[in-house]
Amino acid sequence: MKLAIGFIGSLLLGGAMALAQGEPATQPQVFEEAIDVRVVNVEAVVTDAKGERVTGLTAKDLRLLVDGTEVPIEYFAEVVEGKSAAVEAPGAQAPVAAGEEVGRNYLVYIDESFSVASIRDEVLERLERDLALLAPADRMAVLAFDGSKIEVLSGWTGDRALLAAALQKARKRPAFGSAMLAQQRKLRQDVDWILDNAASFEEDEIAAFLDAVSGRISPEARTQVGKTAPAAASVLRAFEAPPGRKVMLLLSGAWSLGVAPRLYAPLIEAANRLGYTLYPAEVAQSDARLVTGLDGLARATGGRVVASARLEVFRQVVADSGSYYWLGFTPAWKADDRGHGIVVETRRTGLTVRARGGFSDLSPRTANAMKAEGVLLFGGAEGEKRLIVELGKPRRAGRGQVEVPVTLGVPVESLALTPAGNGFVAETPVAAAVLDDQGGRADLPASHLKVTLAAAPRNGTYARFRMVVKLSDAQQRLVFTVRDPLSGGTLWGDADFKPRRAK
Repeated sequence: MKLAIGFIGSLLLGGAMALAQGEPATQPQVFEEAIDVRVVNVEAVVTDAKGERVTGLTAKDLRLLVDGTEVPIEYFAEVVEGKSAAVEAPGAQAPVAAGEEVGRNYLVYIDESFSVASIRDEVLERLERDLALLAPADRMAVLAFDGSKIEVLSGWTGDRALLAAALQKARKRPAFGSAMLAQQRKLRQDVDWILDNAASFEEDEIAAFLDAVSGRISPEARTQVGKTAPAAASVLRAFEAPPGRKVMLLLSGAWSLGVAPRLYAPLIEAANRLGYTLYPAEVAQSDARLVTGLDGLARATGGRVVASARLEVFRQVVADSGSYYWLGFTPAWKADDRGHGIVVETRRTGLTVRARGGFSDLSPRTANAMKAEGVLLFGGAEGEKRLIVELGKPRRAGRGQVEVPVTLGVPVESLALTPAGNGFVAETPVAAAVLDDQGGRADLPASHLKVTLAAAPRNGTYARFRMVVKLSDAQQRLVFTVRDPLSGGTLWGDADFKPRRAK
């Protein structure tokens, strides 16, 4: 079976028509242009030359730069051990008042593909013991990735008993880091042999050999990193978090980062885009150099690697994420998917700042695609399942591929109607994602649904859009999403494709 991640898809927009669903008396709302006033939050940790936290700073002590240009700090709060100690809001309403508790959302993500079971289990056991550190406003979720599929062991909750049960379940699951390490170490057998027999070779021969083999990576590890790194990024994009500070505790093997570092770039991008601070924890047998590399990944999001001889990683995350400066600003949103760099500096000499490195100006199309990914991986709210998805008869489209006609029914009240001449135009982005039965997934190319109407249709009817998607001829689930301009949420629908004899 070909994995869905290898699919090449296209959306071919067809006509649209209203399908009667009753006789309501109201018309759908006509929408005018709206102004986006979302605020970007930046958590900044300031330390001195000795690495000690610096407290008592004010907004005037810090500079906030976006793409190299200083921007006003619209609100500023110092958070000390999870509570707001001081608040300044010269340009906007602060999200918290002085003395108010600031909740933290801890996303515990267990990468079983590169974790060594014995180390992972000890870390999880100590994490369970340290659940007492959760404050009343804190929430935690526990997810595990087995190398192909992501499983939610616990959704967001502050219930320590439920979280303890999830962590206990996690310790009973297989981990594959030892096998991965064994495969990688096989590649060093000839290196060890030539070093043990160095007296039999010239120095230049040894140097040439070591140079030739120093970068070898086991094919199994390279293949697995190609699944592991994107899965972690998918979790950040697709797993919805409650409001408040967002933290990801990533349990994995640092040596996987050295296999293909570029594959972890989407994880950094997703963390900065959504305001997650990464705290990776080494749960394999990586050398110190690679653990340092893991720390570099974390600091790009304002976090740091957590390591302890006693493996009390959660205790370190709680201590590090509880005290910081909280800055807010409102960008000139353009919804163009551009990434923007963030730098926080101090006006005092000798101080260092650790903060997220950027944010993304998401377009409705990208936000819609993220929602499709979330529904595909974690399910969607039944109240939002309001799209009608019907699959037609597939047609052969090359070796191992088929073209599948799709009819998508969208409630007309969820289409943003805008005046156009003597009628109206309805246009909305549509996103589609697919998942096969082995955990392979992919996004199909996004597009827009567009229809011109002579008159505004009545609520309770559906606009029907026809399209064609190109898929691998394998069993899979398709999810489609469109944005609902009334609620600001997302509507979705799904269908199962089962391969059959295609003509």
